[in-house]
Parts: sequence; C-alpha cells; structure tokens
Amino acid sequence: MGKQDAYQFDYLDDNRRFADQINGALFHGEQVVKPEELEQEEAQTITSERKRKRKTTVRTIVDKKRLWKGRKLHILVIENQNYVDYHMVLRNMLSESTEYNWQWRQKKRAHEELHDLKEKDEYLSRMKAGERFTPVITVVVYFGTEHPWDGARCLYDLLDIDEELKEYVTNYRLNLYDCQEHDTFEEYQTGLRQVFETVRYAKDKEKLQQIMEENREAYSRIDSETKEMLEVIANVKIPEEFKMIEEGEERYDMCKAFEDMRQEGYEEGMEKGIEKGIEKGIEAGIEKGIIKGIQALIQTCKELGASRETIMEKCMEKFELTGERAEAYMQEYYTG
Repeated sequence: MGKQDAYQFDYLDDNRRFADQINGALFHGEQVVKPEELEQEEAQTITSERKRKRKTTVRTIVDKKRLWKGRKLHILVIENQNYVDYHMVLRNMLSESTEYNWQWRQKKRAHEELHDLKEKDEYLSRMKAGERFTPVITVVVYFGTEHPWDGARCLYDLLDIDEELKEYVTNYRLNLYDCQEHDTFEEYQTGLRQVFETVRYAKDKEKLQQIMEENREAYSRIDSETKEMLEVIANVKIPEEFKMIEEGEERYDMCKAFEDMRQEGYEEGMEKGIEKGIEKGIEAGIEKGIIKGIQALIQTCKELGASRETIMEKCMEKFELTGERAEAYMQEYYTG
C-alpha cells in the first residue's frame, strides 16, 4: 500500500468520516447513516481456486467496509492524485460479486453443519429458496487533482455493443464521487469538506483563499489527521509552528500557513524580479555605459515594487558605488 493510499485508509477509519463520506456522496448531505450505527467489518481477502487445487490469494481492493443496518457499505478510494483506473467498473464488479460469493459460502457452511437441506434444489444450491443476502454498496472516491474522472462509469461504457443488444446485457453502474465535478461541499460536516475543497481548488489559489476566509473558523483549527491528509493528497504543507492545542487535541491554523506560503512566494518572486532587473541593468550598462545601466536598474527595480533602500543597496553592490554616489543617482533617477 502506497503512502497516499495508507493515509486515506487511516483517515476513513473514523466512523464520523466514514458516515460523512457516504452521506455526502450518496444522500447529498442528508444524515441517513449515523456514525453510531456503523459496525466494524474487516476487509475480506479475495481468494480464487485454480486447477490442480492451487489457490491464489489476491490483495483486497476494498479500502474500508462497515456494516450498517444489515447492509454492507464499502468505500474504495483512488489512491493516486492523477490516476484514473479505466477498469474500475470491472474491479468493483469483482469486489462485490466476491463479497456475495463469500456470503453464499458462509450459508453453505452453516447448512452443511446443520444438515437441513432436504429438497434436491436446496441441496444442489447449498441454500434455501427464501434466503437473502446482505446488500453491498460501494462508493468510489476520486481525489484527482490533475483532471476530472474520464473513465467508464458503467459496464456499457466499456463494451463495444450495439444499441439493440443492451436490453440483453446486464449493466453495472459505479457510485462515483469525483470532487472535480462539484463547486461546493457544504454537504460534508467533517474535515472531508476541507480536504475536498483544497483538492478541488488546488490550482486556483485565489478561490481557495476566498473559501478559507469564508470558512475561517474551520480552516484555522483543522485536526492533525486532516492536516496530514492535505499534505499527502493536495501537497499542502502546514508547518508545526502553526500547531495549537485545544482541549488536549492538536489543531492547525491552515489560514495562517496559507498566508505565509503566499507571502513567501511573493517575496521569492520579487527577489527573482529584482535580480532580473539587475541583469537587464548591467546589460544596458555594458551597451550604453555605466550611467545608463544604473538608470535602467533603478527604473526596473522601481517598477517591480522594490523599496528605495533595496534599490540603493543593489546599485552600490552591482556597480561598486559609494553611498554618496548611489544617493546622487537615486535622487536623479528614482524620483524622475
């Protein structure tokens, strides 16, 4: 399991977030599934029998599973930021059919112990006519930051099939949640909202800052697990200096961290701009004389927003001027 997959696996282990993901993706935020109603279900390892009684074990593709009111809920997370699994429909079909087959094998084992299958049809089926299976509901969550999901959403999308044949071929549809297809995430009540908002607007810093300001109370005190999730999924680094302790729990001020990152980016850009201006000034000085070079340097740095003191220091450094000479040039060209 990769690092990203491991973080997502752990993050959704919390019943509050598990219920929040199901309610947000399937029920538009309506609180249908309650955290306290969820029962722990261990993911089953998929096994398949081959010829000569050889058995091969395949790693399970189900990330999280819970039992809810007699229904089995699966959440399958796409672990890579820019990865669309184009055969996800087939993976889901395999996962769910394997789960139903496992339920049938449990029933079969129970009947073998009880010796209660008397009818021929029941005996051959290894189950009774009226028996029912626990429904399996799978939600595929796509955390892609590069582009929206462009893979198949149902079995028909994968088939080269004529329209008149579709009624004879059973379709299978994904319950897919792609945050790139949503503009708001108010249906979520846990840190999943901040995760989805950050992933959705990772490339639109202005929009992300606006969202943070509108929801400053939430973003200024995100929990440590959401912080780790954001760092792995959205590559948002939140330094430890922004950590605080609230009621014994670690919280992080993402707003201040984001503001600091933007300021650092501005200052870095300013420094690069100044250096570029200096290079232009020196080139102009070589071509047109030192005086023209100094003039070009002062005017270029001024346009880039550098302070008077910074420009004067750069003139002294690059053209080996005394403070008095540099001040004279500043008087002539900075205010001109």
